[in-house]
Amino acid sequence: MLRIHFTDTDLLNTRVATAPDPRWELVLSLRHLRRRVVPPRYAAWHREVLSRLSHPQPPEAYREVAVDPYWEDVRTSVDGDRALRIRALLDGGVNGLLRSYVPIMRWMPPTLHVRSAVDRDYALRGRGLLLQPSYFCYGVGHLPEDPDAPPVLVHPAAQPQSDPAGDKALARLMGATRAGILIAAGTACTAGELARRVGVSAPTVSHHLSALRDAGLLRTVPHGTTALHVRTRTGSALVHSSCE
Repeated sequence: MLRIHFTDTDLLNTRVATAPDPRWELVLSLRHLRRRVVPPRYAAWHREVLSRLSHPQPPEAYREVAVDPYWEDVRTSVDGDRALRIRALLDGGVNGLLRSYVPIMRWMPPTLHVRSAVDRDYALRGRGLLLQPSYFCYGVGHLPEDPDAPPVLVHPAAQPQSDPAGDKALARLMGATRAGILIAAGTACTAGELARRVGVSAPTVSHHLSALRDAGLLRTVPHGTTALHVRTRTGSALVHSSCE
């Protein structure tokens, strides 16, 4: 168990990573590759990578074989986790954010208890904490071994819960791409994030965003140099009714 100790300053400086960390995804994927039995979500990846690596490869080619071809899955997983955490932060502040990580973590102020392969106490000392979701992280959290390194907690990205029947019903009503965008916009997202989640190009997303706004199902708000898109109450009611 990791026990991460917060001060008031640490809570103010706690944040969620904006993108996957390529180094951690590389290291954690390699751990899975070395296992004889892997979690079901990585089984297909494990078979494919082992098959490719059975053929001669250039020196230092592991990343190109095992990580790069799956990067869209990695980014989509991390984007989804980030959206979930942002919603928790908006609804409950930093305490709500830290409570949202159950069952991997349990927030018992001022200490965050994290499921881990090691038993360790870790003081943030006013530096705050970067919460880094990871596609290849599974079951436990990871911290740098060096106590003076920047505090980064790598944790498994949340697995999305969906209702396939409801998703299909909404897709029949408005088309698969438009339905996918509306479902993904349950929390505020940029156009680029929506494009990655739905698996379409940026121009295609822009076209559908315009149609969804015109229909009153989605609204767009400025956010610094970009814009965020989020469902309206009408849009959320449509999504929820399709799942009933």
